[in-house]
Amino acid sequence: MTQILGIILLVGGLIAAIVGLQDAFGMRERAARLILGRFTRRTLTLLVGGGVAALVGLILVT
Repeated sequence: MTQILGIILLVGGLIAAIVGLQDAFGMRERAARLILGRFTRRTLTLLVGGGVAALVGLILVT
């Protein structure tokens, strides 16, 4: 049961991280970085949350 949850977290986390990476290089994000000097909250949430979920999923699978 924990392996199934691990696989779901791993796949979901990787998808969220990929969407965050795509969002980081978009025009809206470039404009926000130019004005604010940092990533937007949505992009940071996708990158960090996706990475953490993928890491937890990987730990549960092994």
